Amino acid sequence: MQVLPLAVATPALLEQVFAEELGDWLAQLSWDYSSAVELIKRHISCRSLPGFFLTDGPATAAGYCYYVVSPPLGYLGNVFVGRDHASQTSYDLLITSAVRALQAHHDVRRIESQVFGFNCDVSPIMEREGYAALLRYFMTLPLAEASIPDGRYSDPPGFRMVPWDRGYFLPAADTIHDSYSGSPDHDMCYDYQSREGCVRFLRNLVDNPGCGKFSPETSRIALDTLGRVAGVLITSLISQGTGMIPQISIRKEAQGKGLGTALLTGYFQAAKERGLTKVTLSVSAQNGNAHRLYARLGFRETKDFYAFIWTRKA
Repeated sequence: MQVLPLAVATPALLEQVFAEELGDWLAQLSWDYSSAVELIKRHISCRSLPGFFLTDGPATAAGYCYYVVSPPLGYLGNVFVGRDHASQTSYDLLITSAVRALQAHHDVRRIESQVFGFNCDVSPIMEREGYAALLRYFMTLPLAEASIPDGRYSDPPGFRMVPWDRGYFLPAADTIHDSYSGSPDHDMCYDYQSREGCVRFLRNLVDNPGCGKFSPETSRIALDTLGRVAGVLITSLISQGTGMIPQISIRKEAQGKGLGTALLTGYFQAAKERGLTKVTLSVSAQNGNAHRLYARLGFRETKDFYAFIWTRKA
């Protein structure tokens, strides 16, 4: 097997690999990932996506990976090998090629990745390369089993829920930043660690398809009695009938007052009214409080995966 730069590939060459990958996203996560793959294809066509592909002969491709450089951060994106060639060896070839390329950028101080190992556990490879591996759970809730309040819904005392509006964007980013300060997940993502990073993170959620198509109609903001943003729920659509909660954050001063439960159950009701049959989210194993809340509301673990983090030694 040979590893070559994505710059010499074409979307047509990788078509079978993409088809298999899309099948795994849908079968294992109920996620139609086609919008994100179309974006990947466009960048490959423009020769603007750094990465590698795996080949075992002329005009064939067995797998691919890509990465992004945005100093001081590097990001290892999708890594996928088709089922006929999926093995620790083939994934190792792709991952180590991308890791070496990222580490060659001396202004990259940190590399992050959240790879779904659909047909291969890549954690031994990543840990060998010096990455910390933080266990996460992809969780699913069939809405027929959701805890939805009967009758008229009431907000928690001292708070009111309002629909998402772009005018809440910056206060919502501030709330996300505040909620991660001192939390178990603070170090998991570079963007969580600054207000500027949380603005960038939120913009990606609402403007890009990486976590599904943003659903402003079911996203909610929680306001306190002074009209300040105390909580934020961002929702998206990942396939027909399946919604996702890519972000829920509550300011520290408002935690423990039922806001998280209220935002979630309100979403369950709105999602069900719009014809969705299930919703998904992901949570870190180390975030025990959030995991227990989701389990209590009926979410069940669908797939384990990892957040991988590498930091350059001084």
